[in-house]
Amino acid sequence: MQNKAEKVSRTAGEKRLSVGSFAGGLIGRQKRLTVVLLALVAGAALAGLVPPLILGRLVDGLAAGTEKTALAQSLIACGLAYFGAVFLARGLEAAREIVLTIWGEKLGCGVRSELSEKLSRLPASYFVTHSTGDTVSRFADDVDTLEDLFSSGVISMAADAASLVGIVIVIFTRSAGLGMLLLIALPLIAFFTVKIQKRALAAQKKNRLAVAAANRILPETVKCRRPIRLYHGEGYMEERYDKAVADSFEAKEEANFCDAVYSPVVIITQTAVTAVMMILAVQPFFTPLFGISAGTAAAFIAYIAQVFNPIESIGMEIQSIQSAAAGTQRIAEFLEETERTSKARNAYSTDMSPIAIENLSFAYEDGKPIFSGFDLTVREGESVVLTGRTGEGKSTLFKLILGLYPPAAGSVKIYGTDAAALSDADRRKLYGCVEQDFHPLAGGTILQQITLDDPAVSEADAFAALKTVGLFETVNALPRGLRTAYTQSVFSAGQTQLLSIARAIAANPKILLLDEITSDLDAQTEDALMKALSRAAEGRTVLSISHRTELLQYGREVAIRKADA
Repeated sequence: MQNKAEKVSRTAGEKRLSVGSFAGGLIGRQKRLTVVLLALVAGAALAGLVPPLILGRLVDGLAAGTEKTALAQSLIACGLAYFGAVFLARGLEAAREIVLTIWGEKLGCGVRSELSEKLSRLPASYFVTHSTGDTVSRFADDVDTLEDLFSSGVISMAADAASLVGIVIVIFTRSAGLGMLLLIALPLIAFFTVKIQKRALAAQKKNRLAVAAANRILPETVKCRRPIRLYHGEGYMEERYDKAVADSFEAKEEANFCDAVYSPVVIITQTAVTAVMMILAVQPFFTPLFGISAGTAAAFIAYIAQVFNPIESIGMEIQSIQSAAAGTQRIAEFLEETERTSKARNAYSTDMSPIAIENLSFAYEDGKPIFSGFDLTVREGESVVLTGRTGEGKSTLFKLILGLYPPAAGSVKIYGTDAAALSDADRRKLYGCVEQDFHPLAGGTILQQITLDDPAVSEADAFAALKTVGLFETVNALPRGLRTAYTQSVFSAGQTQLLSIARAIAANPKILLLDEITSDLDAQTEDALMKALSRAAEGRTVLSISHRTELLQYGREVAIRKADA
């Protein structure tokens, strides 16, 4: 059975997903709400036609000189009917807006869930070629514009279009001349709308790109704040940010200009049509086409206002749709990104070597190979230390072993299975990786930092891991123990690294990967860390990266040299 994301995502070889088909797929998921919403749209449009007709009858009654008692009764009846019609129309409009809001929130929640699922299936190469700010912008700003696409765009435009069609039909049945007059004015307004909105669309696209650029710069600035201050890079970052803000400002100014010009033109046209109608209505020559009663004239004035209000609204809604189209396209493109492949769970065989690398070739960029014909076999329970200069490819080898990148040639097999094809569940059982820096979950407890909310890792597993690394007593002494909220102030640098090891071994993995974990530690802390590592490595295959010699006593050394060295 296909999951939600598969309904809108595409593989690389298929036709690109258009905004229209993507939006249509989203609407199809809310069938019941969509039916209710369309019924409310139609009901509100029909109900909105009634009040001007009652108003026209009321004016005709006043102009006819009816006897006072009968006139009073007629006025009361018309007044109650008018109030009831207006109440019904506004009530249906309010119900429509309520359902539309619920519909939009469900849509936004569903899309963000799909994006999150898609994110977990993307290969590591995606995050190399796409900045964090750009990805975050798709989840936040672009999904917001997608909600606007429907709440302030498609559905609202459908409601206004229904009202417009209904009003034109009623006017034609009462006065063919005024109907023809409207048919002349409406195409002119439509043509003007298309022209002005093309400019608005170009401005909105430019603004979306500028906002994405600003979103990329902000996290980069925060992450690199120390070197920026140390090397006085404030001016450089400020210049980049100012350019992004200036581009956004320029684009918004263009869009605001289009918005400011559009409404006055529509209002002037509305006034002109009303004036022409009144002038022609009193001319004997045009009486067959424009001859109308006082009540009908009053009703038509109300209808003309209602005709141009939807036109003006449709123009603004087109702008909202065009603004959202860029964000919607970005979401569709994100869901089309090529996903990493994985085999079924438990596809590996423990009878094979834990790590077997044969004739490996790999490069991030064409013409700049990192590995070429590289071989390495690590036996069960063996400890291997990778050494070599910075930039020789040690961390890249770890990424290949973890299956984050597929090799260009050759193979990287974990227990007989291609590393890139392992399932996520198998990875958690096979690998425990300790990096140079600890990456905590935002807002998580110490227990969550260890288990990562994996149901397969119990609280008992977390306690066992803490005991192995020598951090149990420290955590147990905290006011809430494992459920203490994690902050950087809870542990020292060395204890944080021990916590990182506890996270790596909590799921009892078969392979332990250690990436320069003893860097920047003092001698006493390093000694405690090495003892913890010795306990954590028992019964496991260990592959370490180190520029220093302290790990060499625990296993054989493999020197890594770049392919072009």
